[in-house]
Amino acid sequence: MKNCYIVTGTTSGLGFAFIKQLLATGNLVYSISRRDSSFILEQVDNVNFKHFKCDLANEIYLNETLKKVFESIDLYAVASVTLINNAGTINPIGNVGKVDSKSLSRSIDTNLKAPIFISNYFIEETQKIAIQKYILNISSGAGRKPYAGWATYCANKAGLDLFTSCIGVEQQEEQYPIKAISFAPGVVDTNMQVTIRSTKKEEFDAVTRFIDLKNNNQLLSPEFVAEKLLELLPSEQTTNGGLYDIRNFIDEKQ
Repeated sequence: MKNCYIVTGTTSGLGFAFIKQLLATGNLVYSISRRDSSFILEQVDNVNFKHFKCDLANEIYLNETLKKVFESIDLYAVASVTLINNAGTINPIGNVGKVDSKSLSRSIDTNLKAPIFISNYFIEETQKIAIQKYILNISSGAGRKPYAGWATYCANKAGLDLFTSCIGVEQQEEQYPIKAISFAPGVVDTNMQVTIRSTKKEEFDAVTRFIDLKNNNQLLSPEFVAEKLLELLPSEQTTNGGLYDIRNFIDEKQ
């Protein structure tokens, strides 16, 4: 039996790196992204891959999409099932009081509400099935340290961390527990970093630090991070409900 993965935010960066590695090792992969699958399919021509286009910020469409995803999976014919909540947005960038409410709402819907909603659906569908089950929430160091200009993003990731810890506590009482982990992946060379580096200093004072990280070749590759997180998720090095930072598991940039 194959292992099954549901991954959000898959058309670039870390999400795409997850897709490539998982398919290369023969897993079943169900992808959810607001962009269509044409780009992915050009790269990963694979019968084990199925993509669902969905804007995670739209609760109605998200619920319909999750229903389709789980109708496509035979949970009694897989060895394990894993949810990777990877999708996210850094926007809006700017101090509180200087960003528009629509962008704030979309940030919360994408970064916090969607992973909570998807995790709830995932647990409801898989709780009573006696297979290995995992939830990997992609967090950020910004959820554990305040940055001027990133208040909404920081708050979203802090909320996701505590949500993950709560799942860990709740699952201790279950007959067939689901292991949930929240990981800060470090500074990864993705489109999000391009957005950060293009921000005006008056909107994000720490922008120079991120420009320097890129110029000094100090960004982690999405491929390395994806491989490391997939390795650590089922490992005894991590515990249910735990909050982790990839920098605690590597000696130096790979």
